[in-house]
Amino acid sequence: MTELHDEYNRLRGDYYGLPLSDDVNFFADFGTEVVSKVILDLERGKAADIVGLSAEHLLFCHSVLSMVLSKYFQLIILSSYVPAGFNFQV
Repeated sequence: MTELHDEYNRLRGDYYGLPLSDDVNFFADFGTEVVSKVILDLERGKAADIVGLSAEHLLFCHSVLSMVLSKYFQLIILSSYVPAGFNFQV
């Protein structure tokens, strides 16, 4: 059992996620339309998160936010780096 655990730890050290594709349509899943739909599907009336952001903030903000978030998610994927602030939990 320790051999399996050691192999897992060895492989995990070099892991950076799925390999990126050279296909232009690779980022179509993170397009502005998809981000907008996710924002529209958020449940209203829920409690705010740890920094005070609620679904209503995203629903009633300027429409350019969907584009900015889309580009931001694409940048996260391209750089293989997830900002430390993404792990905040209540």
